Amino acid sequence: SIQALNNWYENVSQSKLNLFYRAKGTVKRWEQHIINYFKTRITNGFAEGLNNKIKLIKRIGYGVPKVENLKRRVFLSLLSI
Repeated sequence: SIQALNNWYENVSQSKLNLFYRAKGTVKRWEQHIINYFKTRITNGFAEGLNNKIKLIKRIGYGVPKVENLKRRVFLSLLSI
């Protein structure tokens, strides 16, 4: 809950531990996204994985002169998903 998160922020502020203080900043920066995940249980993991796979295909196919051939490689690799 948001109250539990606020309590954690307060405890971190009182602890004076640098590592937790840095983590607090990161959590605060991404707070709305974190809360949204717990509300909806939806992530962008599939899209991130897909982007990673496309980047890998681009690296493997370095020097492919035609963009159309790169598109074909991407589509062929996605048939297994």
